[in-house]
Amino acid sequence: MAKLLQICRSASVGATLLSVWAIVCGELPRARAQAIAGHAIGEDRSSLGSGLRVSSNKPLEGHTTVEFSTPSGIKLAATYQDSSKRVVQIEVARPPIIPGASGQFGNFKFGETSLSDIRYRFGSKGLLFTSSPPAAATIDGGVAIVSSYEISGSNVIVSFTSKVSATSLADLKQRFGDDMYADVDAVATLESTIIADANYLKLVRGGKIVYDVGYTPVVWENATAAADGGRQISLARVSPAQLPVQRIYKGPVNAPYFTDASARNFQTRISEGMAAGPAFAGEYAVIQVGCGNGCSIAFAASVRTGEVTRIPVDDEAALYLDLQYQIDSRLLITQSARGEARTCHLQFLTLDDGEWISLLDHEIGPTDSCYKSIAQNLQN
Repeated sequence: MAKLLQICRSASVGATLLSVWAIVCGELPRARAQAIAGHAIGEDRSSLGSGLRVSSNKPLEGHTTVEFSTPSGIKLAATYQDSSKRVVQIEVARPPIIPGASGQFGNFKFGETSLSDIRYRFGSKGLLFTSSPPAAATIDGGVAIVSSYEISGSNVIVSFTSKVSATSLADLKQRFGDDMYADVDAVATLESTIIADANYLKLVRGGKIVYDVGYTPVVWENATAAADGGRQISLARVSPAQLPVQRIYKGPVNAPYFTDASARNFQTRISEGMAAGPAFAGEYAVIQVGCGNGCSIAFAASVRTGEVTRIPVDDEAALYLDLQYQIDSRLLITQSARGEARTCHLQFLTLDDGEWISLLDHEIGPTDSCYKSIAQNLQN
């Protein structure tokens, strides 16, 4: 059953959905002070760790990194410039004794927010310092992956380190073989959050930077900060590029299997639709089946796994159902006449780890509004 997120009228916005909130609501929250664990880049070293015990002190080429022990178990480390005593980097790492502790950015949580959540949230894999590898082996046999983004309106870069355990790596290897790393972003979870002065990072990681396709700087959101509600919806701002897929499946088409009982009634139509290959979200065929008197239902079927899922429109069968989607995006828009009054609705959906999420359901007008195309109604 799809989760319903009325994001523009909500008092808060889920971390993985803020970029979509920005599309339909018309703006992002303004940049706030880039602070984690109560500290910010540029502050004086003397303000660090008040009341905390210093666990280590490491000098390195004109800078010193101080690590603190905290009662909560959160790992706090700050690097300052020896000459100016100004903080140039702050890192907060996952505490082993507090499951789901704040990741210090928006609603991110250590050990729960996945790498795919982070990339989905920001619309790209971020930037890369070419002299520093984005992934490295960990001492326990896992892999740590760093995703970095410039913070809009500042000279600060935020980096999120995600870790996949050795156990998860072994499971991916068994399931996907040599293609295992294509699916690692779904199981790698947030391990640490770092903010740093961009000039300092260029000094330690190298000055040459490359950017992922679709990259944009991010707007900083302090942990637990709520987004403002009551914004005017701008449907024309919806862009499939805001919900990109990481890859497009080009392997063999697998036979369908049905977890939805209603889909079994259309096995032939679904198999024929899958045979044409994926058309949505990198790996899904979309099959729309008429049921008489202007009604229809629709399914999405993964040609990679064979799983068939019903596209959730609020009625058992929708009148004048129209769909808009593309292969390189996880955004799917439905238009249909629904409810007792038969008003025309636009619904914005996405697939998140195989589960449908309703981002927004917007009433366009009376039934005859559905005689127009989705593209026409998006401009109104």
